[in-house]
Amino acid sequence: MEEIKKLAQVHKILDFHVKKNPDNVSLSIDSISYTNSDILSKVLSFVGLLKKNEVKSGDRIAFLAKNSSEFIELMYASSILELVMVPINFRLAYEEVKFIIQDSGSKIIIFGEEFKELVEKLNADKTDLHISFGISELRNLLKSKSPGAFDVSLSVNKATKTPLFQMYTSGTTGNPKGALISQKGIMSLIANGMNNLGPFDPNAVNLVCMPLFHIAGSAWLFFGLASGCENILLVDINPEKILDIIENYNVATTLMVPAVIQMVVVAAEKKNKVFENVKNIVFGASPMAVDTLKRAQKIFPNSNFTHVYGMTETTGMFMSLDPSELKANRRLESCGKCFSNSEIKIVDAHNNEVPAKTIGEIICRTDQIMDGYFNREKANNEAIKDGWFYTGDAGYLDEEGYLFIRDRIKDLIITGGENVYPAEVENALMLQPSIIDCAVIGVSDPKWGEAVLALVIVNKDNFSEIEVRSSLRSQLAGFKIPKTFHVVDSLPRNAGGKITKHVLREKYAYLGK
Repeated sequence: MEEIKKLAQVHKILDFHVKKNPDNVSLSIDSISYTNSDILSKVLSFVGLLKKNEVKSGDRIAFLAKNSSEFIELMYASSILELVMVPINFRLAYEEVKFIIQDSGSKIIIFGEEFKELVEKLNADKTDLHISFGISELRNLLKSKSPGAFDVSLSVNKATKTPLFQMYTSGTTGNPKGALISQKGIMSLIANGMNNLGPFDPNAVNLVCMPLFHIAGSAWLFFGLASGCENILLVDINPEKILDIIENYNVATTLMVPAVIQMVVVAAEKKNKVFENVKNIVFGASPMAVDTLKRAQKIFPNSNFTHVYGMTETTGMFMSLDPSELKANRRLESCGKCFSNSEIKIVDAHNNEVPAKTIGEIICRTDQIMDGYFNREKANNEAIKDGWFYTGDAGYLDEEGYLFIRDRIKDLIITGGENVYPAEVENALMLQPSIIDCAVIGVSDPKWGEAVLALVIVNKDNFSEIEVRSSLRSQLAGFKIPKTFHVVDSLPRNAGGKITKHVLREKYAYLGK
């Protein structure tokens, strides 16, 4: 794979594999398979269609659909023409989608049929959209259009300053921001991450089940496409479907966020099934409870479990934990060390580097850092300083340089002058057999400033708050034990599987005093 590491543009990956193995299956979706040559033909037709619509370098093209082959085709076509692809979370409400369209200045939108009504409303509203293609219409157009004379191999392998993606962050406060993801960042991710996260055998099968509008899903797709293996793309997350694909297609590698792993584990336990073919499961985007990890290890006994850390602004993961640590039951909550292209520091509020085992803000320096937030000068100045990206995450390094994340800095609870990191409390709660899922937040308290509130989804047949409190006393300091337990039916999550704490703080503020 050394040849891949020398490439400067994403579409050159396709060019490389077409020349090397034109008839190899690169993608399967809904039981339909596409060879490298098939994808190239569709990409060149796509390029011709876009050129006919007079796009120019830097133009934004929005993509609003569930996982589909068109995401990959548009990505390669955008790379060739130096366009900027704007993937949109299809779970967003109309006003949220409209904001992204307006903020990005997207002129073209490609959409799944289930979003036709929303797009029609966008077209009637005041946006910069000029052209909209439903995926069904697009497929017919590309089928009837013979590939243009444009030869992808003639595109010079050179760096470009035009970003490939404008990916919008979840926006835990205020409106989301468009992170500009560069070709350089993606190729650096591939070059430095593949060896840590495989094995990516060209003859193996890789499952891409996370949504591609999210960096976790698209980054995992990048690895699979670069390796030349067969990538099975799941349209939407479904734990039973994931297990069926793993079993029937002999899947070797996949990435899932902890919330999805938990669903998959529950589904497998109900069927009393074990899957021995999987070699590596990568997880990240949010912490995974130790109990869930241990249950998953029983379901996938031959699999490595690789914890990664990263975010949209760093083009996904830039560090990982060696799976041998988890197998030896060491550092179960660590996300490891940096890839060779990255480095991190832990700093205090005054930007001073802190000693080992001291919690502070995680900052990183890597080739994968975004080019900045689109049209957000103030946010850029706050987030990127002297080449270092300030993550907003709180964590510490142990004596051997392994990173442990404690929480988002903004989620820190200060009660009676003591710092409480919700993730630590949540991990302890998830060890309780009667608790299915949980979130811990701070609410106003007249005596202590803030009080610890646990929102819990429980097994109502055996949940006892008295027993849970008793158990927690041996695991947590008294000030960390929730003052109040509140039983809920569900917890809100964003596309990356992270619980949206700001939503919970607003909704349950009334439980404070």
